[in-house]
Amino acid sequence: MRRSRSSRVRVAVALSFLLVTSMGAPALGADGDLDPSFGEGGQLTTDFPVGSFATAVAIQADGKIVAVGAAAGASIDGEFAIARYESDGDLDETFGDGGTAVTPIAGGNGDEARSVAIQENGRIVVAGTDSWRKFAVVRYRSNGTLDASFGGDGIVRTNFSPADDVAWDMAIQDDGRIVAVGAAGYGQRGFEIARYRRNGNLDDSFGDGGKVLTKYLGANARAVMIQPNDRIVVAGYNSHGLALARYLPDGRLDGSFGRKGTIGPDVPPIFALAVSRQPDGRIVVGGDFDIFAFGLARFRRDGRPDRSFGGDGVVREEVDGVEQGASGIVIQPNGRIVATGSSGPHEYGDPTIPRFVLIRRLANGHRDTSFGVNGEVATFFDGAARAHGSALDLEGHIVVVGGAGEGTIGSFALARYLV
Repeated sequence: MRRSRSSRVRVAVALSFLLVTSMGAPALGADGDLDPSFGEGGQLTTDFPVGSFATAVAIQADGKIVAVGAAAGASIDGEFAIARYESDGDLDETFGDGGTAVTPIAGGNGDEARSVAIQENGRIVVAGTDSWRKFAVVRYRSNGTLDASFGGDGIVRTNFSPADDVAWDMAIQDDGRIVAVGAAGYGQRGFEIARYRRNGNLDDSFGDGGKVLTKYLGANARAVMIQPNDRIVVAGYNSHGLALARYLPDGRLDGSFGRKGTIGPDVPPIFALAVSRQPDGRIVVGGDFDIFAFGLARFRRDGRPDRSFGGDGVVREEVDGVEQGASGIVIQPNGRIVATGSSGPHEYGDPTIPRFVLIRRLANGHRDTSFGVNGEVATFFDGAARAHGSALDLEGHIVVVGGAGEGTIGSFALARYLV
């Protein structure tokens, strides 16, 4: 049985807990502090055989935390990896093998889960790649076993091209249909989108037999968001920088968005890895600003840059370290924007230790100095640590997942922050 182990930690920010003495209440933390009720001091790691890393996280309706990624597994080649945690960070013993499960997809080198979402019935949908050849979408029952009602055995694989197809992100529509996005060969062809029915079959009412290819200057689709009107927003990047497109429910580009459905050609040099929507419908994308800074951009509902955000619609922020960027975005109920990602060395020999990094901005794009130290938080684990995904839990706290460890032997790494 696998167990979760909490790492010994070094935290780059000084954690100062405010004592609340009225009515004997316990000490509370400031915004950006690690949550002491989670794991050990707010963070934890989980081992899989021969190494692993987490890429995405979702929160169930009961507050349990589902993290997915990749593990070497018994095949030593790579398998989908999934772990479910109680709200306090303990592994959920009712899920899989003591809280974790691994699923070989193609049996080759590189089966990797990249995204996760929870259906209304509690079943868990995971998307990624089968050894870098096809989109792979897997559905699990709530106990961690494969759901045979999905694709016949719980696994659906979709081929777009002779090149390597990777599903980087996935979202579920209100009607239960599943939208996966990605690219072939790191963007050599363009945005790739597939939509599936509840049973895992490709949805032939979408695009060409359930698939859409948009040759957006060879763009790489990295993130997807479903708007309330079932329009699909896809974010990524091409050689010019940010790539953003919106699609109608039938898969056609939405001509009312940007320039005939896409933004450009004048775009900020943000290589987008995440997209989210504010309650007022404005679209926020995040990634790295030419790999040496966090980059955020906000757009109006019609695709125009929102110049009330940061002065010109774009925010660039450098934190400690050399190479850095956002891989996730969460928007709090009060409209504040939290970009989660990593900072670390750019070249071999650089002594900078990779770490989790969070930055928070006010709704107008200005730095939120009430969060962490001057709007920034950095968290170290034992060995290198890189964040890949984030979500808000039922209490509004920020859950960040990634990988931590020395060399090629890594672990799922999770941290939870107070807000």
